[in-house]
Amino acid sequence: MAAELSAKTKEIVKSTAQLIKADPEKLTSKMYEIMFGTYPYAKALFKNAPKNQPQVLARSIVGYAENIDKLDALKEVLDRIAEHHIKTSILPAHYPWVGDSLLKAIKDTLGDAATDEVMAAWGEAYWFLANVLIEREKKLYQAALTDERKQIVKDTAPILKEKAEAITTRMYEVMFSNYPDAKELFKNAPKNQNQILARSIIAYAENIDNLAVLEGAIEKIAKRHIETEVKSEHYPWVIDSLLQAMVDVLGDAVTDAVKEAWFAAYWVLAFILMKRETELYTAD
Repeated sequence: MAAELSAKTKEIVKSTAQLIKADPEKLTSKMYEIMFGTYPYAKALFKNAPKNQPQVLARSIVGYAENIDKLDALKEVLDRIAEHHIKTSILPAHYPWVGDSLLKAIKDTLGDAATDEVMAAWGEAYWFLANVLIEREKKLYQAALTDERKQIVKDTAPILKEKAEAITTRMYEVMFSNYPDAKELFKNAPKNQNQILARSIIAYAENIDNLAVLEGAIEKIAKRHIETEVKSEHYPWVIDSLLQAMVDVLGDAVTDAVKEAWFAAYWVLAFILMKRETELYTAD
């Protein structure tokens, strides 16, 4: 659990929130402008966002600031935000993008009122809330892979096995088109990379209820990711592209239930890999 916010931070955030409340959409519009300019791949995380996303975020920011000394009042709101973040593949690695952009937008909005003390308070308040959401979202990612969804993944393994190479070939086409920077990660990949990935996907599907047998393969993948400088922020590119490839190749067989099951299964494995890769990066 994040350390409790200081009384001084709460006081500063509440008082300066009144300046933001005068035109909160100006703040959030500026934040998205900064974020999409500085972190262009953040756009993909908002591709299905409602048109009034700046207004939605503006209400959340003001609501948080006004209730910063009684956060229990925001429990239901935070639960909804966390659940939405899971659906859009928000990860801990994305929070610095938002924090950096939001603080710059706050400074721009507050003008002369954005003293070092005020900005430090908003930074502390942001990361307090971010850490609360990150912990909730980690639990939600894990809980999403129910026994029912595991069975769906296992049941779809045979049809995926039949079309696995077509799916992975299509996946790379989609990913390199939608996320051109991904090409750099695969510049030294073997020519049969699509076949290697296909085998990995099938092995995971067939052993999803007994991941211990895949420990060696997972370790090998993690080490390969370190060599090619794969980072956690790249993982949403893969699941987005994989699901699209499954739909393109398998058509109506990929129902909403199948997509939800594979989405949940993917993120369980992704978090295992990200955790191990963080350990390996740190060890270096």
